[in-house]
Amino acid sequence: MNTTVIPRNSAIHTAAQILISAVAERATRSPRQAAEAAFYPGHPLGSVNAIEAEITRRRAQAQVAAPALPQAA
Repeated sequence: MNTTVIPRNSAIHTAAQILISAVAERATRSPRQAAEAAFYPGHPLGSVNAIEAEITRRRAQAQVAAPALPQAA
């Protein structure tokens, strides 16, 4: 049995790094690839096509909502 105790701040930092990596990896997938990875029998959206459409809609919405990046001088 492993009884190593990880400090809370270290655990939070590690979890955040894993989340950042997962989000970055997911963003590199096409909407179809992401939908195929997300699908499981009984998924609330019902099909890979419906999941793909939702991913596409959310990405388009995020593009509109994202603030403009500052221009390079």
